[in-house]
Amino acid sequence: MSGWVGAQTNDSVVSGTTSLTIAERKAELLNKKLAAQNDAGQARFDTIDNRKPKLKEQKEQYIFIPDPNKSMWYALICPGLGQIYNRRYWKVPIVYGGFAGLIYGISWSGKNYNLYRREYTASQKGNRTTLFHLSDTELKNRMDASRRSRDLCIIGTVAFYGITVLDAFVDAALADFDISPDLSMKIKPTIIQNPKNMALAMQININF
Repeated sequence: MSGWVGAQTNDSVVSGTTSLTIAERKAELLNKKLAAQNDAGQARFDTIDNRKPKLKEQKEQYIFIPDPNKSMWYALICPGLGQIYNRRYWKVPIVYGGFAGLIYGISWSGKNYNLYRREYTASQKGNRTTLFHLSDTELKNRMDASRRSRDLCIIGTVAFYGITVLDAFVDAALADFDISPDLSMKIKPTIIQNPKNMALAMQININF
């Protein structure tokens, strides 16, 4: 009887020890699993954090900053090409619209000048047609006015061409010009005091 009780007691101890060992193993496996998940999550967050500066650097690398010399040469080669290179596409219709208007002015003024000149030359030779019922003085004045208008349009075309080149160069040169938000100018009244009297004045504060 006592042997059976002793055997039962030993079996209970062994069973308790075995069940405790299994529970400990389960807890250990669970802790390892949780630790692995935490490590994986932390590694993923670290990877994302490490990517942020790289993505920022790549984004900054994609910022286009035009070269002023290239922009100037493109504008010299073809009007409007410098503005396209600078990615100022909205300026291209202005460039070609200006040239179209000036070229039309040259053509229209030149046509009138040639017409008045032929009529005036024919009138001087006594072979005047009935195209114009104008005196020789009026024909001469209109001929001179048409020639002046044509010459002004030619000068305007050359000047406008130079302006487009200058615009492309300056636009490219100021592409990376940084205007700080702290840059400001304030004008306000102030009082100038001295031992003898007081005076009103304007104060200018420039922050940069």
